[in-house]
Amino acid sequence: MDIFDAMNKTMDEYKRITGLRSYLILDTTEVKSASERNYFCKCLKVSSQAFQKCEECTQEYYKLAREANEECIYSCHAGLIKWAVPVNHNDFHCVIMSEGILSKKQVEDSETWVSYLSKEYDLSKELIKNNFEVVTTMSEEQMQATIQLLKDLITYNLAIYEANKAE
Repeated sequence: MDIFDAMNKTMDEYKRITGLRSYLILDTTEVKSASERNYFCKCLKVSSQAFQKCEECTQEYYKLAREANEECIYSCHAGLIKWAVPVNHNDFHCVIMSEGILSKKQVEDSETWVSYLSKEYDLSKELIKNNFEVVTTMSEEQMQATIQLLKDLITYNLAIYEANKAE
């Protein structure tokens, strides 16, 4: 097992437990927010303007997480709450970006978001409205627990990687 296997295992376990996808970014030349496979982002990214905004947002928070060397929780250009968790292990550095979620307040205000996103990115209101029905919704407490779980899975899988390397 190499370090990439350890990170992929982390992201797979995280998805299995939380239902949230994530993807790994090694540096700013590797930003591929199109890696997000959730329904909300796939639908929004049919707009080239939305896709460009997503790439810019991802780069910005990748850099912030790396520079601060701690997770960054942010609201993306489309209103999803996301987090970026840096990984620093010896000479290996990356950031794991989460799939977005919605707060209960955002779901309550979904009509406002639907109108804004539809107009801003010239997308069907019905398409955007459907997005709000399928995106994971979490409380602040659930979100914090989910972020901690990701960090714990990173630590765990890096420890396994080191143990296997030592054998």
